[in-house]
Amino acid sequence: MESMQSSNRTKSWTDDLKVCNHTGVGEAINQIYKDDGRRCEGYESRDKKCLCISDNTSLYAILSGHNGVTVAENALQEIAAELLLGPLNFCNTDEAVKELIRQSLMSVEKSYFDSINPHVATKTAIQLHLSADGMNQYEISQQFENVLQKLDSLNNALSVGSSAVLGLIHRSHLYLCNIGNCRALLCKTDEHDTLTVTQLSVDHNLLNAEEAARLFRLGLMPQNFEGVPLYSTRCIGNYLGKAGYKDCNFLSSATAEPVIFEPEIVGGIQISPACRFLVLMSGGLCRALHDIYPGDASTGNRELVRMISEEFQNQSTLGGVAQSVVHRIVQTHHDTYMQLVEEHKPLTFNGRDDVTLLIRNFNYTLPKAFVNRKNGNRSINSTTSFSSTSSDATPTDGNYSTIQTNISVTSSNITQSGNPYDSNERIRSHVDFGDFYKRVEEARKCGTLPPNIEFD
Repeated sequence: MESMQSSNRTKSWTDDLKVCNHTGVGEAINQIYKDDGRRCEGYESRDKKCLCISDNTSLYAILSGHNGVTVAENALQEIAAELLLGPLNFCNTDEAVKELIRQSLMSVEKSYFDSINPHVATKTAIQLHLSADGMNQYEISQQFENVLQKLDSLNNALSVGSSAVLGLIHRSHLYLCNIGNCRALLCKTDEHDTLTVTQLSVDHNLLNAEEAARLFRLGLMPQNFEGVPLYSTRCIGNYLGKAGYKDCNFLSSATAEPVIFEPEIVGGIQISPACRFLVLMSGGLCRALHDIYPGDASTGNRELVRMISEEFQNQSTLGGVAQSVVHRIVQTHHDTYMQLVEEHKPLTFNGRDDVTLLIRNFNYTLPKAFVNRKNGNRSINSTTSFSSTSSDATPTDGNYSTIQTNISVTSSNITQSGNPYDSNERIRSHVDFGDFYKRVEEARKCGTLPPNIEFD
């Protein structure tokens, strides 16, 4: 078991890679809420992140561990090695890059199953020994307490898994990959100078109708999951939800493996001057947004991007932007819980998981960025409005747009079956002009509309 419990404090080789100065990260550790308003940490952080540059490639990733951090920690190091030290420079097409990403994750999954073979063998031997004695469950619990404790420990370790979302920038093209309940958003400005947000990932959880339908076809009903922690319907690791699902009480009735390993990959997306920033979110952040803004995920996405846009105007560094947004979300989440308590409403949550927010700035202005007194340029950890020697440098035409309050959510699940993403095809978007028409009407009543312009 010791080999499965690698220390979270061990330094990773990725710590020595060059950090992307175009990126800001905000983090908050998990909390358990008390009815009297107190909060306490539930467990050691299970989120892992990467924001590295190697040669002409940039890698951004968040991995959210389930039931432990081991899988997330090991997977991040292996994925980084496969993509940053592998044959990426020999991939000359989008399909070749996506296939390399897919193979990298498959290699990580295979390594996981290879690593747990001894523990699966031990678990099987214990189960065979207990079943051979012909005793009932009560007799087993009385005579083999230590053995059962060891079996529980094995099951807990074999249930550790991880969700993942990663963004790869290679030769000015963006590739996104996700598995599980982490999320990726791409924010751009359209021809009307309105900030829009597109979800490039697919949420693999019970809130996804297609995933819920897949489990239903396997014989799993909604009541199977009442009060049980099925963190995601797809993930890296988690033997107990895959090959060992028959030993998991709430999954054992399925006709096939309920938790699967099948990542979604999108790209390559040309990074144009219209691209403003990329957002990667941990599973805990996605769930917190759902608790605050229940219903369609687009509402949480829109409100998150609105906060980010506001903090770009208030903060002087990208790190400050990300951390301020995280602070606002975790405070609002706790306030929402306390409101439920005070109003004696059903408590739909009693805490939150780790929260990690990664913002990769492309071409969005940071008006209050620190100024480097030596050369008069903006601080490199604040904005991307400077030249870069890397071939993945993003376009910076120097003409920053004013920030609009209209934020629209475009196609939210573009990688689902039947709706393949084509980098040469425009994504049909929806823009909400409600605020525009409201202001026009107010100006008309005040008689301040500009002459010679047809507003109807």
